[in-house]
Amino acid sequence: MIGTRYGKVGEPFTLEGYAQDFASPLAALQVSGDQGRTWTTYPLHDIDADRNVNWSFSFTPEQAGTHTLLMRAQNEKGELTPEAARVVIRVSG
Repeated sequence: MIGTRYGKVGEPFTLEGYAQDFASPLAALQVSGDQGRTWTTYPLHDIDADRNVNWSFSFTPEQAGTHTLLMRAQNEKGELTPEAARVVIRVSG
């Protein structure tokens, strides 16, 4: 779990982190805003030779309240991170 973050409605918000897979190069980051029912895939580019990937994900909250995002990595074989990272975002109006 990533610590709670804070944002404001209508202001861009960026999360940053890193992912790694020592068995196969990473290919994408997947993000879910509905507790993992659906996932959006974002391809990764310029993968480091050691397979560590620094990533960032930006979005603009449209509603005040508490939002939870799940994030997981996908390698080039299509395998997914065993457990998704979770971040809670508290958005003020």
